[in-house]
Amino acid sequence: MFELSIFSLDAVLNFGLKMLAFLGGLAALIFVHELGHFLVARKVGVVVEKFSLGFGPKILSFTRGGTEYLLSWVPLGGYVKMKGEEVGEESADEKGSFSAAPVLDRLAIAFAGPLFNILFAIAIYYCVYLVGVPALSPIVGTVKDESPALAAGLQTGDRILAIDNEKILYWEQLQKIVHVSPGHSLDFQVERSSGSIAHVSITPISEQITDLFGDKEDVGLIGITPLVRNIVYVKEGTPADRAGIQEGDVLLGVDSTTIFGWGDLKKAAIDKPGQALAFRILRDGTEIVTALTPEAKIVKDIEGKSTEVGLLGIGMAGEMTKEKYGIFGALKRACEETNRLIYLIAVSIKKMITGSISADSIGGPILIFQIYGEQAEQGFSELIRLTALLSINLGLLNLLPIPVLDGGHIFFFLIELLKGKPISERNRERAQQVGLFMLLSLMVFAFYNDIMRIIT
Repeated sequence: MFELSIFSLDAVLNFGLKMLAFLGGLAALIFVHELGHFLVARKVGVVVEKFSLGFGPKILSFTRGGTEYLLSWVPLGGYVKMKGEEVGEESADEKGSFSAAPVLDRLAIAFAGPLFNILFAIAIYYCVYLVGVPALSPIVGTVKDESPALAAGLQTGDRILAIDNEKILYWEQLQKIVHVSPGHSLDFQVERSSGSIAHVSITPISEQITDLFGDKEDVGLIGITPLVRNIVYVKEGTPADRAGIQEGDVLLGVDSTTIFGWGDLKKAAIDKPGQALAFRILRDGTEIVTALTPEAKIVKDIEGKSTEVGLLGIGMAGEMTKEKYGIFGALKRACEETNRLIYLIAVSIKKMITGSISADSIGGPILIFQIYGEQAEQGFSELIRLTALLSINLGLLNLLPIPVLDGGHIFFFLIELLKGKPISERNRERAQQVGLFMLLSLMVFAFYNDIMRIIT
């Protein structure tokens, strides 16, 4: 193969693809955010002098309608420059200036950026659910011992067709119904692996589970996990790759353990770093046994505690179907998903501020680049959904009451509404200096975390 320096052409092209995905996604998020400020400012009569994607020296620019539009060299942000916006600016009291606008108009301008990020996420999810997004089929994998499902006769390979006459198409639907129904008898219509149809009555029991943030929550459970054992991703250079495991393989078992899902794989392999294991693989109708030793790796949980796990380097999925809706159903589902992510991100930000989540989890541009690259490899659908997630994240982070962020401006404007007069220029300038220091410190810390993830 042709070599470019010490890098292969494939490696260079792969890096280029990841960089393109990263810059494209980042540009979209920044553009949407600044577009919110721009449109609302123009709507209320505030003059927008500059609209820039990126910082630093300009690459190109043009002027239209009194606004200079720029593309700048540093792609890690962007800005809208309004007349009379900065503290002490000579044009602050002139017509069309930001500072001379009514406080409610300034409040609307500041809020528009984060709002547009949220609306952008809804728009992405709307398109995704119109086209259809991969979703896990409701097929039973592991049935736990002494569980309501086992007592009712539910079996591995059963496909859940309906619960209390509500049609079930995706595993998530099943999970939601069970979680909110502790103590209530549910009628499960199931299709056996033989093709026969059966009805089983199952009453979920109330159990306490730990969510993503380490918090306890009481939900209904019946003791089943989805059937997940199709290899859909093998990371290059990992133990799975070296063992010859391929995408499209079906993982039947590890040593004497039959694999029906991630829970089985965790017990059989992930919890056994450094141990030589026999992986039984089904490939094109032929069973293959290959030796694999999970690579020992230290990872940190949500609370920052370190633990050793066995790295395999595979991604698994079950039978997939398309979660697809009509015009109005897609909008409803998009709003539900956006609302769910807003809650999760807001809680994570709160816990990070209070110290409940380790600050080591904070990431910067390098981490985002890595994540974008991984999602790009898995297809456009995953990439665009990541963009929606980051758009929500950007919107919420900008609402934090830090002076140089939109949230800081909103905080000042709310104080002005309550007091009946704006905060003094001197106090605003001091607050902005403090806010800038906080933001720069956070950026440096994020870069530090990114670098430490690479070298450790």
